Amino acid sequence: MSGIVRRIGQGGFLRVFGRFFSELKERNVIRVAGIYAVTAWGLFQIVKTVFDTMGAPAWAAQVALVLLAAGLPIAAIVAWAFERGPDGGVRLAEAPDAAAPRARVGWIDGLLLGGVALVVLASVLQLTGVISLPGMGGKPAAPAVSAKSVAVLPFANFSNRPESEFFADGLTEEVINSLAQSPELKVVGRTSAFYFKDKNEDLREVGRKLGVSHVVEGSVRTEGERLRVTAQLIKVSDGFHVWSKTYDRTGEDALTIQTEIASAVAEALKTSLAVGDAATPAERSPEAYRLELVAKAQARRLGLAELTNARQMYQQLIELEPNNPDHYAGLAITTAFLAQNYLTIPFAEAEREAQGAVNKAIALNPNASSGWLAKGVLCTILTIRASRQSCEAEGRQAYEMALKLNPKDPDALVFYANHMGSRSAKETLPIVRRALEIDPLNRVAQVVYAGALQATGDLRGAERQYLATIELFPDFVDAKQELADLYLREGRLDLAEVWLRAAATPASDPSAAIQLAHIYYNLGLNADADAVLSGIKDPPVAADVGRAIRLLRAEDWAGVERFARERLDASGDPLWRAGLATAQMMLGRAEPTRALLLEISPELFAPDPSVTSGGLEEAVRAAWVCQQLGDLGQARRILDKVLQVTAPQPGVLQTPVRRAARVRAYEMLGQRDQALAELSGAVDEGFRTPIDLDSFIRLDRYPMMAAMAKDPRFQAQMRRIEADNARMRAAVIERRNPGARRNVTTATALAPPRA
Repeated sequence: MSGIVRRIGQGGFLRVFGRFFSELKERNVIRVAGIYAVTAWGLFQIVKTVFDTMGAPAWAAQVALVLLAAGLPIAAIVAWAFERGPDGGVRLAEAPDAAAPRARVGWIDGLLLGGVALVVLASVLQLTGVISLPGMGGKPAAPAVSAKSVAVLPFANFSNRPESEFFADGLTEEVINSLAQSPELKVVGRTSAFYFKDKNEDLREVGRKLGVSHVVEGSVRTEGERLRVTAQLIKVSDGFHVWSKTYDRTGEDALTIQTEIASAVAEALKTSLAVGDAATPAERSPEAYRLELVAKAQARRLGLAELTNARQMYQQLIELEPNNPDHYAGLAITTAFLAQNYLTIPFAEAEREAQGAVNKAIALNPNASSGWLAKGVLCTILTIRASRQSCEAEGRQAYEMALKLNPKDPDALVFYANHMGSRSAKETLPIVRRALEIDPLNRVAQVVYAGALQATGDLRGAERQYLATIELFPDFVDAKQELADLYLREGRLDLAEVWLRAAATPASDPSAAIQLAHIYYNLGLNADADAVLSGIKDPPVAADVGRAIRLLRAEDWAGVERFARERLDASGDPLWRAGLATAQMMLGRAEPTRALLLEISPELFAPDPSVTSGGLEEAVRAAWVCQQLGDLGQARRILDKVLQVTAPQPGVLQTPVRRAARVRAYEMLGQRDQALAELSGAVDEGFRTPIDLDSFIRLDRYPMMAAMAKDPRFQAQMRRIEADNARMRAAVIERRNPGARRNVTTATALAPPRA
């Protein structure tokens, strides 16, 4: 043994293996193995692509790889034993004379050996899903689908009464909610399941899109007091029925049926349901349960008629079951949505009713997530509509409590992510991703996800997500509005105009029309903007907003004051208090402005002022008021907080609102150079909307900007904006009426997305 060790140490090891490799070369084993490996690898890519396309099981590709790999040593053995003679024939190879000169192992043969090893390694890694090689037809390994995963598809309505469809939808949702109580079971959220309503798609495709191994299908038929419900659990991979049953009962047994279906499905999937705090069938009023199913289904559709009907039903449910917190939560949410989204209820009245319902729901059962969810929704709306900054933190706490009590609730996750929005995009992304794991086809979650990507600066990723959502949901106005906002932030007003016109036609949501008017004013198409605003007729509050905007653009500050005071006295809507504060500020009246801001955001006048990203406009105005009234210390404290809240952060997009706030803050602090640097940076990044969307006032018309507006450097930046907007105005006119350029000297086509 010691001799062997000594010889290897003296280079004997290299000589032995040198002779071996020389032998391999003489008998063409290296070349044969290299050629075989490359050929087999290419063949395996073709076979794997064909198998993937045909949906063949994974073991088929594994068998192919094993067979091809087994051929490599066979080819090497044959090459060793046989060699091709000079005449082209194949003869048995003879062992060479030991004294004959040995063939040298060249660098080409070394590369061939290395290539063999790399090809084998790449094939194994690709097959196991560690890598996916580009250009070879390979696909990334799909995530494994759990055997304990299920989607409950909308139960078909086989009755003629319109209310029966809402009943069937409500029953579906209750089955989903019951199954979601199982900690072991992955249950797809209601919104994604309902995407397939009235769509006759192959179950394998449904399972692939939703990432589940099973689906529940069913039907509901009502005839008088009789109720027939059929349900079946189907395995997606083969379409076989795992379980099915038909229930012939009376309408009073709806809750019992829902419970039995959920229990049977859970048992078939070998899991269990949590009992929780839900009432047993004997404790519920059958009439109330049926009405609750219909109310929930109507509220889910978020249309004006459906929300109105649902609100009335929740009022009836409170009379039937006055101790059920879910009914008060439902009343609060429908009331808040009707006041905010459709402006059909005076806001002050809606706030009182919704707040009372929220308080009652939480008092009845603080461990029910529905009350906390309703509180979060109301806080979000108050933050937006009434600029109530304290509601930002309050809403966050409410959503966190709702999720603590029901962590798998996709609605709570989506609403929470929407509440956080651009305030903290890094926190929003994981929240909305959790929502999409549960409810992948939830269109609101998809838009919130895109918004969070946009807020972190991933504009192209956000753009792709918006476009994908629009493709899935062509009638979803919010996705079009948010996509337009993305283009607006990039300074591509001509492209934003396309999507806002699509969102505002038909004018189902006045906010899209208001955004479109904002684009037109910035492009100098004032007549188009006025026409859009004049076209808003319903609801009346939206029409009043359109009228107020036209007064603002005419700089009729006295007219704005009269109109806002009249509407505030008539409705008490905080929207008009903000409008009145704007008019007072533009008229140079500091004391009346301060009085109004004390009602809107009193925290701004505290010794340690509280400033949030959602209340920047009020903060800047409060600082101006303090300066005008001689309280320079408080003004500086507010402005320092504004600069702190809007300071650039890694991975957070600086929006036009944040930029404009910083420009005004620096100017009021007497730091003109910093203010101009902020403005220049904003213009470089695409700021092309000097007329803001909050108040429809041009940047240089604000009282705190009067001195800066005379600075030649400021004027140069404004000329940059105006020149670009003139080119985009020409593009809009050309697109609307090709060839009608007349007085326009330059025009641009719709630019492709920037890299």
